[in-house]
Parts: sequence; C-alpha cells; structure tokens
Amino acid sequence: MAGCEKRWDAAAVEPVRRFAAPQFSVELLPKQSYETAYIAEHAAIGFAFERQCGVHAFASSRILPFQRPPNTLSCVPPGCDVYSTSTDGGEYLVVVPGLARSTFDLGPVDTRVDAAAIAAAYAIRRTLLRGTHCHEELEPHIYALCESVELASSRLRASRPSARSMTAARLRKLADYIDANLHRSLGVTELAAVVELSEGFFIRAFKAAIGKSPHDHLIDCRLARARALLAHSPYDLREVALASGFSSHAHMTRLFHARLGLAPSALRSGLARH
Repeated sequence: MAGCEKRWDAAAVEPVRRFAAPQFSVELLPKQSYETAYIAEHAAIGFAFERQCGVHAFASSRILPFQRPPNTLSCVPPGCDVYSTSTDGGEYLVVVPGLARSTFDLGPVDTRVDAAAIAAAYAIRRTLLRGTHCHEELEPHIYALCESVELASSRLRASRPSARSMTAARLRKLADYIDANLHRSLGVTELAAVVELSEGFFIRAFKAAIGKSPHDHLIDCRLARARALLAHSPYDLREVALASGFSSHAHMTRLFHARLGLAPSALRSGLARH
C-alpha cells in the first residue's frame, strides 16, 4: 500500500492476497512474523482475525507492548506515524477505503468489537481466499466495514461490565490453553473453569470481548490450525482434520466451505501452485 514500507517473513504460511480498485484497496496478510514502519498517507481500517501481540508505537515515539484480541477493529488515521513488530503475527485484513469514502474522516478507532464489522471482514476474507474476487463482490462488504468504523468513531465505547471482566490476562490464559488443547474436544464448562468464571457469565463476557461465542471462536481456531498444517505439513486431509480437533475429514471440509468459501484440498492445491 502507498506510504507503507513492510518487511514480511519470506517463509510465509500463505501468500499475501491483494485486490485494488479505484475506489478502494484491500490486503489479507497471513499469520507470520512481521515488522512494519510507515506514515499513513490515507486512513486505513485494520481487522484482526486472530490474537496478536508484539510491540508498537502509534502516533508516538514511545514503543509499548500490545495485545489484540481476535475479531477486533482498528483504524489508522491519515498522517499517523506507525511502527509495529511481532514474532508471531496473526491473520490481518487491511482496507484503504480511498474514493469509497473520499469525504469521510474515519478517525482513530482502536480494538473495537462490532458485529457488522466482523461479518463484513469475514466476507471479504472468503472472497479473497477463493481467488475469484472482483470489484462487484468486494464493494458491498467494504462499504459495510466503513460504516461500522464510522459508527464506532462517532461515539465513545461503552464497555459493559461483562466485557471488562474478560481481562487481557484472562484472554491470554484462555488463548494459550486453547492452543495447547485444540487437538481434542473443548467445552464451555472447561473453558470457563480456566479463567475462573461461571459458565453463563463466561459466555456473555467472552462474546462481549471477542464478538463471537466460545463455540464459534473454537471453530475459527481449528480452521487456522488446519490452514497452517495444510501449508507446511505432510499430513493427509484426515490427519489434518484430527490434529486440528475436527471430528472427521468431512466435518473439516464442511466448515471450510461454510467459513472460508473453499475446500481444504483447493486451499492446499493453491498454495502448492504459489
């Protein structure tokens, strides 16, 4: 993107997927280590599909650690000086609205959870992963994402008590636990016990913080694990499914189609060609 100087790890799990039109540009960045430093020429919307942590400096020379929960929205205003680096990264969507919002000042937005933005970001990702994207397919989702940022930047965020209860420490502990146990069945009762919350309160707090139910989030984690294994492991599809916690190859394939818009075999074939 214009105004950005990026140094991405050459050993990427998946390629960077891009699409540019006169009205907007979009990039889907894979989960990998990164370091980036730039001054934003235009306002840009960012959406984190996965948990991310590292250090950054945002409109400041002070470098601080950061941790972003999954399914969170952010915005870089024009002219903002940005530095960010992470050893692990996380799948990330970057949208520059361009002429789609030429008269609209997005304003700074940081780590917001918004249901409409989540739906739009996941639709954009499905389109980019299929590789058949075009202006007409992406434009309505780009506009929906812009509208979500417009609403978020026009009001102060009202954090509910349930959202505040899911602290950064609890989210980190939960993410580490899920990552270590993703190969097996995980239930809400078990996850609530990890962060010492009642099951009902945990479900409400988790959705307020992440924007999805624990069950939906687990599916996203399993799909991310499966994509990584398809990219760099010798496992066949059945082994990938079981290692990612799916009950069967068919179960994994069904969710790939539903959430990502393509089959696991198609994703692996595409990566092999790349």
